[in-house]
Amino acid sequence: MRCVMIRYSSSTQPISFRNLLLKFGVCIFFVGLFATTGFAQLPDFHIDTNSITFSNRTPVEGEEITISVQVKNIGDATPTMNEDLVVDLYEGDPTTQPLQIVCKDVILELKPGETQSVETRWQPRPGETKIYAVVNPRDAKYIEEADESNNIAYATIVAQTQTFAPVTSEQIQNALTKGVNWIIAQQARHSRTCLQCGTENQLILICVTCQASLEGLAENFEPDAVWNFGEDQTQETALALQSLLATGHTPSHPSVKNGLEFLLAQDWNEFAVYQYAVIIPVLVTVQDEAYRERAQFAINRLIEKQLPVEDDDFADPRDDGGWGYGFTADGAHMNMVIYALYAAKQWGLNIPADTWARAEQWIRRNQTETGGWLYNLVDDGSPWAIGVYGSMTATGLWALRACGVPVDDPQIQKGMAWIKKHWTLTRNPGSNSWLYYYLLSLQRFCDIPPTLDTLAGYNWYDDISQMMVSQQQPDGRWRGSESDFLATCFAVMTLSHALAGPTEPNIGIVPKSLRFSPPSPRVGEAVRLSTTLRNTGTPFDGILNIRFYVDNEEVSKTEVLWTPKLQETVVSADWVPATDGEIELVARIDITDTDKSDNNASQKITVYPQSTSVTDLQMAPEQISENVYKLGNVTLDISKR
Repeated sequence: MRCVMIRYSSSTQPISFRNLLLKFGVCIFFVGLFATTGFAQLPDFHIDTNSITFSNRTPVEGEEITISVQVKNIGDATPTMNEDLVVDLYEGDPTTQPLQIVCKDVILELKPGETQSVETRWQPRPGETKIYAVVNPRDAKYIEEADESNNIAYATIVAQTQTFAPVTSEQIQNALTKGVNWIIAQQARHSRTCLQCGTENQLILICVTCQASLEGLAENFEPDAVWNFGEDQTQETALALQSLLATGHTPSHPSVKNGLEFLLAQDWNEFAVYQYAVIIPVLVTVQDEAYRERAQFAINRLIEKQLPVEDDDFADPRDDGGWGYGFTADGAHMNMVIYALYAAKQWGLNIPADTWARAEQWIRRNQTETGGWLYNLVDDGSPWAIGVYGSMTATGLWALRACGVPVDDPQIQKGMAWIKKHWTLTRNPGSNSWLYYYLLSLQRFCDIPPTLDTLAGYNWYDDISQMMVSQQQPDGRWRGSESDFLATCFAVMTLSHALAGPTEPNIGIVPKSLRFSPPSPRVGEAVRLSTTLRNTGTPFDGILNIRFYVDNEEVSKTEVLWTPKLQETVVSADWVPATDGEIELVARIDITDTDKSDNNASQKITVYPQSTSVTDLQMAPEQISENVYKLGNVTLDISKR
């Protein structure tokens, strides 16, 4: 560093102490200025293609491998202990909005000349993937460094595609039988005894008393009326019962009977959102009128718990319409709650329209421009992913359909495009967990009437059933990183097309299907009115009426013959307007069913005067020659009589 010299006058006059302080301060200023304009020592974090390595360079799709990234500090300074050096990982160029890979490792105090690594687990998609690493991204934890040009690199990995053999309906049924038998066999209290202090722990890996490892210890198995793996015996029992009931087991089956008695005996006043949400589909499927009041009580509690909490001055508007732990909404809660509401709707339980409307808006807000869905908008990602991922996208799609949104809705179409882009049956795209939860959500999306035989160009049920039959373990379970019990319940429900079905017919008017022709009707001109009816409930055999109204006055009534196999039909009627101006056209079905929200449809129409409408001006005769005129496609010669 160059020394800054300040030359003083050779005057013999004495220099005051004040002047000395002033000149000393000037000197310090210039030294500091030079030190902060190019002479400060900074770290310089460096990575390249060789910095990124894989525990298996030729994995099979969905196989969990380890990604390692080595970072070297080629600068002159060491970050402080309070500075976390972060490495972000992506499945593609970060500028193209790819899926982000969760990496929780950070590097501390990386000294000049030293190299440290971060590691994370990842499941590859089939084919080639370019894994991008970005060291020291410009976010809240950014560390000032000398050069950022060497902070990004990528390495390519190719995963083999898994193929699954076709399966028969008998093979699927055998898989279901084995899966259900495994679930029934788990009806017990599961625990591990700590060898160090003797504490009995639920199925966790660290003792709650002395923190000793429980990994590898034998599992205690105490038969009981409930399924209890230590997470929440109410939720676990309800999910087991959903699985058994979906495969045709009745309330008289001993496992169902005992589990149901346990659920009914609990203190329902103390339940949280999840507990209400998983119990309601059980009661709806059992179809016992004795439980209807109990089910309505649970629905009322869910309605009360829809966020925000009343009079909460600190509520975040982004949570409005959702459910969650405490006061923050999330997609995992929405998945379970929306299924409970959908099931309750089939049984004719009372759910305010506002509850559906606010839930739909929360779901819509959580979709990003990529087409994928987030866990929520408030927190920094979910515990299992960063940004959008598969199970939340499938949740968003199926929840919108449960709210009555048609498949041709732009947000649903965008979400389906995201599913197609990331299509895989061996991983939950964007996450290393909850594969079978993801597939269950896709099944619900496709099985809501009107059902979808294909999804994103794939025969979804055939593909899923082939994978699941192949991946089932010899003892009947399916393996899941979250838990084998949950994975098996979700797999059984998916294979059995589990969806709380309707208990009676539900014929309604398809949204946006009310039409009229011609598009610019005139007074005295016949207008064809039409709309599409669809049955999303149980089969109906009979005759119903659909009426058309103009400004509250009935102008037409049409009979419709509905047969048990009929799902959808178009109904038409003719009407001749007598006056011009804007009118309201209404179609109404004469039927009493559980869902009255789709029994009416309306649309505004402008009727033009008979001789001065826009249509008349457009159809004015065009003179071709002295006596010949053209009117539309008709040629007239007025010289001929």
